[in-house]
Amino acid sequence: MRGFLAVAMLLMFLACVSGAQQPPPDDPVRLLRDDGQRRAQWANEWLRSGDPRQVAWGAWLARQDRRTELIPLLLQQVREYQPTQLPPPAALDHHDALLVVLDALIELNATVPVEDARKLYSQFPAQSLILLVRSREDNQSALLEILQNAKANWNWLAAGNVLAQKRTPGFAALLLSRFTQHITVTVIDERLGGLLGGLISECAPLHRAPKQGWPPVGLYELTQIPERIPWLTATFLAGGETSVYYLRAELGGYDNPPDEAGACDDGDRDRFRAQYLNKFLEHGSGRVILEPYSHVMIEWKGEAAYTQQLLGAVEEKRRQFSSAVAVLQDYARVLTPDERAKLEPRIEIVIRDERVDRSSPLAAVPESVGAVTVRPAFSKPLL
Repeated sequence: MRGFLAVAMLLMFLACVSGAQQPPPDDPVRLLRDDGQRRAQWANEWLRSGDPRQVAWGAWLARQDRRTELIPLLLQQVREYQPTQLPPPAALDHHDALLVVLDALIELNATVPVEDARKLYSQFPAQSLILLVRSREDNQSALLEILQNAKANWNWLAAGNVLAQKRTPGFAALLLSRFTQHITVTVIDERLGGLLGGLISECAPLHRAPKQGWPPVGLYELTQIPERIPWLTATFLAGGETSVYYLRAELGGYDNPPDEAGACDDGDRDRFRAQYLNKFLEHGSGRVILEPYSHVMIEWKGEAAYTQQLLGAVEEKRRQFSSAVAVLQDYARVLTPDERAKLEPRIEIVIRDERVDRSSPLAAVPESVGAVTVRPAFSKPLL
């Protein structure tokens, strides 16, 4: 009898202990765990649904809850997406769903195949470049192709910084083929000076309305000026003489920034080309540099002296270009003989007549100068 009572008491004790270890029905830890499991199940189902809005919400949940196990489903959405230059209204929801997918992939530090990331550039330039720069695959061909066509300098620089670090074949030749040497020639009376000026510009906002019933989405833009928008955190992307960062902002809408130069004062592409080329030129034995912009002051002492100095300025630019090309081939080894043979200097001249006495007109640039363009103002650098 005593044995039976002892066993009964032991069983009652164990039941009490077991009951004490069970959380109450409203325990926050269990509720959050169960909620997390349901959210993961929802995200999984929505990403497989084929409905753009549900896909967007599934991607939002994956990013919000840091569900890295859902990355394969996010990658599948990218793989199946076929961009068009301007998506028709019927395809706009698919476009916007992919915005949320790309936001999740970037925030989850996912690796996207180069081919898939490259095809997105026409519609999602910033996201495409972020994924390409981060790629562990060979991204040089894709970035070189983007460099040839990018309109916004920040996109162009992101590709260029990676290509410069990797010393990609064809990169230096592409830079030189579109590089222009600009000469400002100021003609003054003897012992007088001139003034130089500059331009600044501002940025313009985007205007697409919020998308009702859809999740908030992070929009991306690259910049070489990380402090341009102080209330946004700039994330480092690609280092170089001019490093590139990216900004992420939830603006309420789905107005993704295109690859356009815009109204921002974002620098001069010929100056950026000179930065890359002059870095390569450091491999030479002498100090050869390429100047994208230079100024020549000519004191008016008659037409013959003026023409002589003008021709001398042009010849100096030709010499600089020829010397730089030789160093880039022979010492830096970023240029092949075939590429070198096809390169010719591009020279632009703006002449400013600042003389008080203009009774003697300035002579035209002699035809013997060759392929030199004289303009009233410099043209924009080539893309």
